[in-house]
Amino acid sequence: MDNNSADHRPEGARVSTNVIRRGRTAIRRNRSSKPVALALADGMIAPTTSVFDYGCGHGADVQYLRSKRIRVQGWDPHYRPDVNVSSADVVNLGYVLNVIEDQQERLETLRRAFQLARKVLLVAVRVDRALEEGLEFADGRITGAGTFQKIFDQEEFREYLELALGRHVYLVAPGIAYVFAEDSVEAQFLATRAFARRLEYRTDLIEQFSKSRAARSFVALTNRLGRVPAPEEFSRYGELLQTFGSFTRIERLTLRLVNREAFEGSRDQRRQDLLTYLAMLRLQGLPSPKFTDLPPTLRNDVRGIWGSYRGAAAESEAFLFAMGKPDQIRTECNVAAVGKLLPENLYVHRTAEDDLPALLRLVVFTAKQVVGEVSYDLVKLRIDGRAVSFLSYSSFDFEAHPRLLRSLRVYLPKARFAVRDYSATANPPILHRKDSFVTKDYPHFDKFRRLTEQEEAAGLLGLPDIGLKEAWENFLRVRGLVVVDHSLQLCANAG
Repeated sequence: MDNNSADHRPEGARVSTNVIRRGRTAIRRNRSSKPVALALADGMIAPTTSVFDYGCGHGADVQYLRSKRIRVQGWDPHYRPDVNVSSADVVNLGYVLNVIEDQQERLETLRRAFQLARKVLLVAVRVDRALEEGLEFADGRITGAGTFQKIFDQEEFREYLELALGRHVYLVAPGIAYVFAEDSVEAQFLATRAFARRLEYRTDLIEQFSKSRAARSFVALTNRLGRVPAPEEFSRYGELLQTFGSFTRIERLTLRLVNREAFEGSRDQRRQDLLTYLAMLRLQGLPSPKFTDLPPTLRNDVRGIWGSYRGAAAESEAFLFAMGKPDQIRTECNVAAVGKLLPENLYVHRTAEDDLPALLRLVVFTAKQVVGEVSYDLVKLRIDGRAVSFLSYSSFDFEAHPRLLRSLRVYLPKARFAVRDYSATANPPILHRKDSFVTKDYPHFDKFRRLTEQEEAAGLLGLPDIGLKEAWENFLRVRGLVVVDHSLQLCANAG
């Protein structure tokens, strides 16, 4: 960032050194903070973006980003007061708001940081309750070290940011949020969430067309897109024209040779992804981008699937309203090709979420807007669509029957959530039939499935109360059985 960047400071962004108070010490780290790590993972921070760390402390994030060749500057009133405060694509306001005891100064700091952000403001605060026993002071507490801390809860954090900045807030983890300064950047962020699924399909080719390598690649692309690619989407299209003639002939040959099951599956998934994207925009109160502003691939999808952008928009509106219809959510749960369906809930491993029907993906997306991106193994959807739970287990991959450690339940009608901790519980819930939660291409599916088959053959999975650790271990003990590395075996001293 050049030394003259301070000349472009937004009006009203003048900063006094008493605005940010970090207490007696600033935290020293040898790696990036969690907010910066998340922004890197989401592509918010990249080599093409500039970053300004507003209240950077000793500058650990600044040093880390420079090691990644990111253009970054950082200012802090105590540790780096001489650095020019300047605008940037991304402004990081990490764990600053919660150390400012004066409420007006806190608000001014937030607004100044947002003024500096050309694209997005990254904000982080503490949301843990560890300081609830501290001495009350203003609207926070005094720590044992004598410093001030304002501890937010997640809902309060969102409301505070939205009221202060007048923008929609995206909670990406507890106490961490993105606030976008540009609608186009916000829409692009939503698009990455909507189109994250991987499309991998077999391509069965028949003799004549398969002799051409270009044709084989073209058919494979057709299967992936669920439609015939436009000429500009295939770099070797001129070669196809020269060999096979007109666009119409190439299209006819291609449609004869594609894997019909893959083609139809891909077409339906592209349609669902587009509906999800447009519904996400509506859900956040954002206008749909102009048709001409869509990437060429998406414009071609709209033409190929709906024929017009208006048709896509109309269907996305109906799709969004379906989220409030319990019967429709229940139907989607019943037809979902992934997960374990019980009378009241559908359980799905996090790696299988992208294979859920689009409406259920939108329900999960809505729940994550309440709590942000959290760590979990399974997502539990209530089949009426009113609640979503994110469940964390002791070691899903490597324990045969992992213990439930934490449940974070989001109640959607009121956008509230509750956390239940099972880590110290003597008799926690445990999992069986792990193969039912994942897809068949999951790395551990085969060993999960073998254990399920063994336990079914032994008549164990129909027993009452096996969902609790003590009852399950007692059943095994009585029968002289033990589970070792996902294998049901007789105890060494049995019989």
